Amino acid sequence: MRTHSLNPTLPAALTLCALAMGLATSSGQALAQISPDSSTASIYGFLKANVEQVSTGATATVPGQSLNRLSNDLSLLGFRVTEDLGDGFTAWGQIETNVKVDTGDAPWGGRNTAVGLRGRWGEILMGQWETPLRFVSVYAIDPFTASLFASNSIMGNGFVTAANGVSPNSFDRRAPNLLQYSSPDLQGWQGRLAYAVSEEKTATTAPDLLSSLITYSAGPLYLAWGHEIHRDYFVAGSHDSADRLGAAYSWGSTRLRASWERLHYEPKPGTHLDRNAWQVAATHDMGPWQWRVSHVHADASTGNFAGSIGSIGAPGSDSGASQWALGGGYNLSRRTEIWAGWTFLKNGSTAAYKLSANPFPGQATGQDAKGWGLGMTHKF
Repeated sequence: MRTHSLNPTLPAALTLCALAMGLATSSGQALAQISPDSSTASIYGFLKANVEQVSTGATATVPGQSLNRLSNDLSLLGFRVTEDLGDGFTAWGQIETNVKVDTGDAPWGGRNTAVGLRGRWGEILMGQWETPLRFVSVYAIDPFTASLFASNSIMGNGFVTAANGVSPNSFDRRAPNLLQYSSPDLQGWQGRLAYAVSEEKTATTAPDLLSSLITYSAGPLYLAWGHEIHRDYFVAGSHDSADRLGAAYSWGSTRLRASWERLHYEPKPGTHLDRNAWQVAATHDMGPWQWRVSHVHADASTGNFAGSIGSIGAPGSDSGASQWALGGGYNLSRRTEIWAGWTFLKNGSTAAYKLSANPFPGQATGQDAKGWGLGMTHKF
C-alpha cells in the first residue's frame, strides 16, 4: 500500500484567494473602520413533525412489520451573525443545530456551521457544511426534502454528516473541516468549489474530498452539474467519484424537475462498482395548496466487486430499487404549512435502500418499505 501527500494546489489556491479577497477593495484602500452598529444577529430555522405509520413487506425469511409513531423531520435551529466591513465586504458566522421536536433532545452545532467572508468576488467559508454536490438536487429538485418521502435514501446512497473516510458509501454528505469558495452570480451562472482537508491521514492513507457545482438559474429554468471525488476512502489509492445532473422548468404554476447521477466506487485494489439512478418530480400550486409527486429509480449495480456498498447490492444481483411519493400541503401563512404524504419503496432482493430521514428500524436487505404521514411545518 502506498502513501500520498496532499496535493497543495487546491489549499494553496483557496488560501491565496482568501488573502486576495481580504486585502483587495475597489478603491485599493484598506477596509474602513465600521461602528458596532453595522453588526446584525438573527435566529432562524424550522420545526417539522408528523404523525406517521411505516411498515415493511415480508420476504422469504423476514416477516413484515408496521409501526405507528410521531417523527421529527430534520428540524433545525440556527444563529447567524453578519458584520458590514465596508467597500462591499461582509464577515459572517453561523451555528446550526438539529432540533428533535419529538423528544426535545439534539446535538449542538451538528449542521451547517462556519465562519466566512463575502464580497463582490464571491464568498469563502471555513467549517462544517453540506458539499456542493448535494445542492444539485436535494433542495432544487426533490419536493419532499427533509421527510420520510425524500429521494436521498437512493440518490447519493444515503446521507451522512461524517469525516473523510467515514461512511465511504455516501455521496450525500455534510463534511467537517471544509474550505469552500462560491462565485458571484454571473448572469445566472454560479459555481462552488469545496475541499475537505485530510485531517484523518494515517500511515497508509490520506483521505480527502473535492466537490464542485455549476448552476444556471434564470426565470423558469434551473440547470446544475455537480462532481465529487473521494480519495482513499476505502483503501490507499482508491478514487471514488460521483456526477449528478439536475434540471427544472416552470410552466405557470407547475414545475417539472429531474436529476440523474452516476456513482463510481473502488472498494478494493483492482475492483470497482458503478450505479446509476434518477428522479423525476413535479409540483403544482393552486392558491394556498401545493401538490407534489416524485419517482426515483436506482439501476442494478455493475462492475467486478463481489460485495455491496451501503444500500447498493453486489453487481450481477437483483440490486435495483424504485420509490414513489405523493403528497400535498396547505399554507396557513407564509411560514406555516400542514401537509400529508405517502411513499412506497421497492427493493430488489439484494438492495437495502431505506426510507429517508426516519427509516423503519431493523429493515432487512430486500425488504420493501412504505409509509404515510400527516404533519406540520413552521418556519421562523
